[in-house]
Amino acid sequence: MVSTAGVTLGVAALVIVMSILAGLAEFIEKSVKAVDAPIALLSTTTEPLSDDSLFLASLLALPQVKSVSPFIEGEAVARMPSRNIESGCLIRGITQANFIEAGLDTMLIWGSPPDLPEDDLPGTVLGVYLAEDFMHSVGDTILFFPPAAFFSSGRVGLGRAVLVGSIETGLPVNDRKIAYLPIETAARMFLPTGGCTGIFIEPQKNFSLEQTVDALEGILPDSINVLTWQQRNPALYASLKLERLGAFVAILLITLVASFNITGTIARSVVERRRDIAVLKAMGANRQLILKVFLWEGLLVGLTGALSGIILGLAGCWLITSTGLIQLPDVYSFHDSFPMKISFLAVFTSGGVAVVVSLLAALLPAARAASLEPTKGLRQ
Repeated sequence: MVSTAGVTLGVAALVIVMSILAGLAEFIEKSVKAVDAPIALLSTTTEPLSDDSLFLASLLALPQVKSVSPFIEGEAVARMPSRNIESGCLIRGITQANFIEAGLDTMLIWGSPPDLPEDDLPGTVLGVYLAEDFMHSVGDTILFFPPAAFFSSGRVGLGRAVLVGSIETGLPVNDRKIAYLPIETAARMFLPTGGCTGIFIEPQKNFSLEQTVDALEGILPDSINVLTWQQRNPALYASLKLERLGAFVAILLITLVASFNITGTIARSVVERRRDIAVLKAMGANRQLILKVFLWEGLLVGLTGALSGIILGLAGCWLITSTGLIQLPDVYSFHDSFPMKISFLAVFTSGGVAVVVSLLAALLPAARAASLEPTKGLRQ
């Protein structure tokens, strides 16, 4: 029972931790894709990409491509003259339709998507922490100074917009610096001669990222890079993989510790049953039969512990998601509890590993029992 309990706790901990990490990874992936899109086309030179309608139509003609969204991006200093506040920011110029199509409108804390009215200044949407720096002053004018504005007497490229909304993307690093503007306003600031910084690509649901990337690379020149969201955020993607691997190894150690208990339990069983083993061998039992008896004991412990651990782990996942037992840090204020994703592949892998470890733990004492000489066992 003690050995089985050790395996149970190890499997349950593994199921819960892997589900939490998978949920967090999916949550962060969705947040990154909402801001950066699954695939981005970027120029390998200093020249901007073409935003010609024929070029965009050729991309949309691919069966793997669902939508294309040209964008203009650049760094600037944002200043609110009415409150004498300024802060650095990252300008992202997109159309209002693309803002909504990417699902960014669902992340708005307040306000509306960036727009370009005919009789007023364009609207801008700031990341929640950047908006806090400007005190969420809805309706106030914000001046955007790109690098070119600091090196010209006429403030070339200076942008003006009215604060119309605040957005929380899910990644604090973005929410502290992102500022969405209509693409026409961003073009006057960074690319007055035309073109765009890049093009976001949304793949069709029945095609993978790799299939879409291969299709795009097949029709695009070498001057255009096709990058997935993982390639655009290598440090984040690597840290997620490392975190999941580290957690799996750490929790797996619990099951390995339990395996020593299984080894000790079966070894003690062998010592206590030496006479019984000797009698069986004297009656004609071979080594394979004795080996199987004790391996079955280890298998029974592993199977029982794995099944009960899976049930306990799934119950723990339900408890965490339904009761909010574990809370995310305050920076994720829009999410009540840990987002969890139960992968049945990970669940059964955890159980399978526990069974294999239990069998391996039983192998040494089982082999010793099988090699016991009948005469020695009968004399004890």
